[in-house]
Amino acid sequence: FILTSLVFAGLSAFSAGELLPNLTPLPAKDLRLETGSDGSIFLRFSATNWNKGEGPLELVAGEIDNVNKKRNVYQRIYQSDGNSTDFLAGSFVWHEGHGHFHFEEFAKYILQPVDAPGASEQISAKTTFCVIDTDRINTRLTGAPKFPVYTACNSDRQGISVGWSDTYKYYLAGQEIDITGLPDGDYRLTIEVDPKNLLLETDDTDNVNTIQIRLQNGRVKILR
Repeated sequence: FILTSLVFAGLSAFSAGELLPNLTPLPAKDLRLETGSDGSIFLRFSATNWNKGEGPLELVAGEIDNVNKKRNVYQRIYQSDGNSTDFLAGSFVWHEGHGHFHFEEFAKYILQPVDAPGASEQISAKTTFCVIDTDRINTRLTGAPKFPVYTACNSDRQGISVGWSDTYKYYLAGQEIDITGLPDGDYRLTIEVDPKNLLLETDDTDNVNTIQIRLQNGRVKILR
């Protein structure tokens, strides 16, 4: 009974005074096709997720999970009076390809056929991200800093400030979907942030951005 009461008390606390983030992806850009050394073909693109909420997305490291051998991560929710509360949100893991710590299950990429007979849905293997301030999007928002706050991919603290974004460029490891063997045709390319709803936000309905593309004769074109 005590545990249940605490859980509901925590959930009901998110009302006036809690400065929650609101993550939303921008459309995929910098699309291009790349052929691997083994002949595999990859659709590469840049992805930007930004915070248009009332408070920062802040992720702080917690204890080691000895079962999964990962470091627990807590989302720190700031309040208008300066206090904060931490909620378990996932894990930090070491990413060999990037050489720094990543947050698990931050986003995923999906390619779905629209008009491409014989094609199947493809999902990127990328699930982990270093979450930092990389680009200003709208620093006129209340609470938006003029300069980046979260700048390091370490295992202590990561995040995205209000009005800022985290951009992953097309040339980074994992910024691709394997399209080997897919037929020419029209497809939907979707970026979804926080696909497992691990993070607390002001709005979970704007976590997806989809564009339509055409694969044809070894090239990729954005349709809309």
